[in-house]
Amino acid sequence: MRQALAFSRSRLPWHLPLALVLALPLLGLFARGLPHFPSTWRDLDVVVQSLLLAGLGTLFTLSLALGLAILGLLGRVAGGWEALLLLGYLVPPFVTGMGVLFSLGALGVRIHGVPGILLAWTLHYAPLAYLLLKPQVRLALGLLATAQVHGATGLRALRAFLPPLFPPLLVAGGTLYLALLGNFGVPAVLGLPERVYVLPSLAYARLLSPVAQDPLGEAAALGLWLALLALPAALLSRSPLLQAKEPLLPPPRPLYRIPFALYSLFALALVLLGLLREALQNPYTGGWDPAFAQALALPLVQKGLRNSLLLALGATGLLLLLAMALRPFPRLLKGVRGVLDIHYLLPGTLLGVGLILLLAPTPLYGTPWILLLAYLLNFAALALRALEGGPTVEGAVLAGRVHGLSPGRAWRRLGYPLLLPSLFAGAFLILPLAFAEITLSALLYAPGAETVGVAVLSALNGGLYREASALGLVLMAIAALALLGRPR
Repeated sequence: MRQALAFSRSRLPWHLPLALVLALPLLGLFARGLPHFPSTWRDLDVVVQSLLLAGLGTLFTLSLALGLAILGLLGRVAGGWEALLLLGYLVPPFVTGMGVLFSLGALGVRIHGVPGILLAWTLHYAPLAYLLLKPQVRLALGLLATAQVHGATGLRALRAFLPPLFPPLLVAGGTLYLALLGNFGVPAVLGLPERVYVLPSLAYARLLSPVAQDPLGEAAALGLWLALLALPAALLSRSPLLQAKEPLLPPPRPLYRIPFALYSLFALALVLLGLLREALQNPYTGGWDPAFAQALALPLVQKGLRNSLLLALGATGLLLLLAMALRPFPRLLKGVRGVLDIHYLLPGTLLGVGLILLLAPTPLYGTPWILLLAYLLNFAALALRALEGGPTVEGAVLAGRVHGLSPGRAWRRLGYPLLLPSLFAGAFLILPLAFAEITLSALLYAPGAETVGVAVLSALNGGLYREASALGLVLMAIAALALLGRPR
């Protein structure tokens, strides 16, 4: 019996203790929210609305992204036009919501509520879906070209094109569904003014409610609904995409670049023009009157910019150092990344409420350190994936070892220099996302620890539309810097 127990212990996964420690916020949320879960049946309309909105948004975004991937591959789109499309995803979601609101408002179109949320989500997340689908669309187009060479046309050709797309469509759909289900910024901008709630915004409202008997418990119970709705898609999103080889594509058709370019310009203009109009034009005189100085003079904005910059730099630096430390041990890196994936895939509201429950009795609560911890947990998977998916450098390191270098020196002199492009790309991806993060910040900030995202939403809620737009343009400019790290 003792031998059997010893054998079973030796068979336990090595990363199980790490997984349990990192899951403490989610376990705390479950324990606190479960007693309040029966009372959430009164919020079933919000649960259903969140499910339907996330589902519809996923279908719209997948359809658009599939069309863009086909156009981009047939037209051999690359370089500037593709970068322009990707900029839409690097812009913070709540800035996309603000831009759509102001651009259509200038045309007399009221876009609050469900239509506005779906439109902003589709515009923002289509580039992400495009990146997820592009490798598999390349493979499917290669099969289609092969089928046509062998005389297949019409429905017979589609039978060669569509089946390879079903698995990646499911995986990309799961990823998009999770992103939409947990998104707080767009519903906060376009939904709350019309009292259109989704689970993240309702949990935020309950947490700040002055009449709730147990705000934390009620927010945790709503977090349980988020977890229930997210779990199937989280499992699906962890499935690896099929590895697409380089197939023989049909000859390039430059005309297909035109609709791709027109959409990229339209999506950017729909966000940018409204922000420019609000930020640069005096609403009373119609004259040129930039609001950047007024926005940057607000004390809350100054605190937010400083805190966001320090938090983003700190989180990016620490995560890349962690990734570098783990890179010489591929199995360890993959195991740690697999554990941390859950905090990136699941809605940030779960992590935020869980950290409040876990750390409220500690000195960390109400300080920027809790925000730094939240950012580290949320963005760790991106840093680890940046190096995990980088070039294979083990051969160069082994050559250094053969010529007498120690393992550490071989990695310092040969391995890490070859990984610099991946580090560069990871830094330029994580930095703007952390700088403009809003879901965790809105839940965890305290007076004196506000972030720039909180400052923008506060300005918007206070009627300072011009100042909020000016800050939105600043965040767009910072997001554009991330394109410098885009792999060539």
